[in-house]
Amino acid sequence: MRAESESTQMYYQLLCIKANDKAYIRHTSDSLILSVLHYYIKKDDKQHLPEAYYYAGRVYRDLEDAPQALDYFEKALETLSKNKKHKLKIYIYSQIGTLFLYQGLYNEALEIFKKRYAYNIDLKDSVGMVYTLRDIAGTYCNINQEDSSIYYYQAAYDLGKELKRPDLTNMVQSQIASLYMQSGKYDLAKSALQDALTSIKYSNKSGIYSIAAKLYHKTGMTDSAIYYYKALLDFGTIYAKENAHRSLAEITMKENNCQLAIQHIQAYLQCVDSIQKITYTESLHRMHSLYNYQPREKENNRLKSENQKKADYLKYGLIGFAVVTAFFFSYYQYNKRKKQELKYQLQKAEQIKVENYKKSQLFVKENNVQIQELEKKLNDMNSTNEILRKEIQDQKELLCQETRRAEIEQSKQEKAQKALSDSGIYQLLKKRLLDPQGRIFITTEEWIVLRNTLKGIYPNFFEKLSDIYTFNEFQLHVCILIKGGFSPSEIAKLTEHPKETITSTRRRLYTRIFQEKGKPEDWDNFITSL
Repeated sequence: MRAESESTQMYYQLLCIKANDKAYIRHTSDSLILSVLHYYIKKDDKQHLPEAYYYAGRVYRDLEDAPQALDYFEKALETLSKNKKHKLKIYIYSQIGTLFLYQGLYNEALEIFKKRYAYNIDLKDSVGMVYTLRDIAGTYCNINQEDSSIYYYQAAYDLGKELKRPDLTNMVQSQIASLYMQSGKYDLAKSALQDALTSIKYSNKSGIYSIAAKLYHKTGMTDSAIYYYKALLDFGTIYAKENAHRSLAEITMKENNCQLAIQHIQAYLQCVDSIQKITYTESLHRMHSLYNYQPREKENNRLKSENQKKADYLKYGLIGFAVVTAFFFSYYQYNKRKKQELKYQLQKAEQIKVENYKKSQLFVKENNVQIQELEKKLNDMNSTNEILRKEIQDQKELLCQETRRAEIEQSKQEKAQKALSDSGIYQLLKKRLLDPQGRIFITTEEWIVLRNTLKGIYPNFFEKLSDIYTFNEFQLHVCILIKGGFSPSEIAKLTEHPKETITSTRRRLYTRIFQEKGKPEDWDNFITSL
């Protein structure tokens, strides 16, 4: 290949990137794709440039740089001919929609998936339509619109049936079963699952069996749950096996089969370790395996053949040892889990901080400064260095997009705050605070109204709170009132607590979540930004 022309070498490199991507080999560097991309940009190659932009987006998605990935996917769309029907558009819409979905931008994801569906229709891509309808339904599920979710799942199912593709219909039915199970409609979930279990494509088998096992476990059909959990141990994904071993350990412990429970716990820990290697390669926490009972089992069998009475004593001794070991192991796991939960809470809180910063006025101000600096560089730059000019221009465009997003989010927050201030419960509480002679504290019914009002205005507020910490009722009430815009002294009156208690609660919550000392106002700013 080194002896070939530059155009052939670049096309070869693009094919290598494409082959790795199709084979699910994770991209770990952007150096190769950038050289290919810059070559096709310089050549203004309209044939290969859209694909180069697309795979640049795929690379940056693997590198977990969502804004850069989105930028390249959008450029890929721009470079494709608007009038030309090109299947690459479907892939691009799929990637953009999935990125929005992972970032919790459900409305944006819905818009993209619906564009993808329209393009599926233009290309008469019936199989693609099934997958797109499934993704639309899943997105509606994320925003708790069950009726819409069921509608699109049903449309996907009907189309799969029309195509006579049981693999597609079963996939959709399993998703419907999962949706019903989440909402506690177990009878409907079982009905949908029965169809999904009739004929399963191997690639869908792990997912469908996982749903079946979880459903039967939740509804008390332990024997059926055990059957599917054990089946998953043979062919399930590493995530399915992890859940299967954990659930089987729980079932066998309830049946007082401690030794079998420990075997499942051992296998569960191995799965956890494998998953950590896949998802947290930069911060592996290798787990020590449990004591290996196989030598003891062999020794037990030898003693049993020599003397039944001694074997019985040994057996009971091992059972006792297993129970004690399980107890200490459970205690160890509990402590370890608590530490992991604290670490997760801190990571989640820091992530929310970063996300909120990217929506702030300070972020907009800093971006505008950078944009001005880049514009100055462009004006002062030698016009012959087109590649560098293009890179700076791309940086500037990305900053402009981020700034626009932040400004949109600020506008949404202002509208939300206005809606809250205009709400009946807010006006009622404010009026009550002005009347020192009457009742000030909030009743149980009013807490429910206030909570539902916040849910309607800030749909993700309570979900974000539950992600970072398990608040008790009083702490949650304080957070709700902070989000509602009430001052510390007003919160003290509304909750019938001294102002000092409100102050110390806010300070302790900040310290507990962020593992560092902070002011009560720091906690207020964090809650207000959610």
